[in-house]
Amino acid sequence: MNFNLKKSESPFLWDLFCFISLAGIWPRFIEPRLISTTRLSLKIDRLPQNLKGFKILQISDLHFNHQSSEIFYHKLVKKCEALKPDIITFTGDFLCYSKPEEMDKLKSLLQRFHAPYGCFAVLGNHDYASFVSINNQGDYDVIQPPTSSSLFRGLSRLTKSITITKKVTEAAEKTSFHPELMQILMETPFTVLHNTTATIPVRDTKINICGLGEYCLNKANMVEAYNHYDKNYPGIILLHNPDGAPHLKDYPGDLILSGHTHGGQVNLPWMWKKFTLLENINFKKGLVKVHNKWLYINRGLGSVLPFRWFSQPEILLLTLEPAS
Repeated sequence: MNFNLKKSESPFLWDLFCFISLAGIWPRFIEPRLISTTRLSLKIDRLPQNLKGFKILQISDLHFNHQSSEIFYHKLVKKCEALKPDIITFTGDFLCYSKPEEMDKLKSLLQRFHAPYGCFAVLGNHDYASFVSINNQGDYDVIQPPTSSSLFRGLSRLTKSITITKKVTEAAEKTSFHPELMQILMETPFTVLHNTTATIPVRDTKINICGLGEYCLNKANMVEAYNHYDKNYPGIILLHNPDGAPHLKDYPGDLILSGHTHGGQVNLPWMWKKFTLLENINFKKGLVKVHNKWLYINRGLGSVLPFRWFSQPEILLLTLEPAS
């Protein structure tokens, strides 16, 4: 049987399989097109009264590509506008497999986001010059973009059993910035925080927004990132991969915002662990406590496999409240 499919045949075969299987109609054609809004009030110790009610919107994991839906993104922008956030954060993975597809359209989309105190972003493992993920040996490594169809990639995931070694290969560490992506981001409202902190004046007080490089490329440099962090004010940390969160134990900050996991994506017992490889399996989605910080793992908006089951695309609206 010949599995060398043309690019145009690959998504068609996946869609056909999902349609005729019946069970695939919801996770392929319906759930990925929905957008769920999660509203969360979070109590922060020593929060200045002027920051009470401060609203932070988080989006993540666009995975923008030539199949992206303009209708979906129009709905996304309208939902974000209606929430009236004070700042907008994006926690990585603008691209799919580091491929610069439809970059003008991506720029046009990102230019539609605005917030009174700014828009901030970090890069994900799909956003550097080469795509980095977990190889068959369990190392973080540069991975060549797949050429097989979504159907065979999905089935292949179910047959693999990989143990993460936490080792970052030399090729992954040497991966540089993505030139096209960095160029278009400079032409949008989003400020990329790569191992740096922006201290934002807000209502006669301030808030730290600290952004870290990608964990699985070994580019999360905490010393550099916290160099301009003002400990007199609360702080939000942007970190694409939540597996990096335990390494922030001895650094300041009240909340870590992450993505990467897609909420498990195929959120069924046993199966989700095949699609979402994590060092810490309790970092699949939602709000968890990591040492002295809160960590929120966003389900994201897109995915590299066009399939979601019990893991709707998500917008998070986080409202800060004083602890007492």
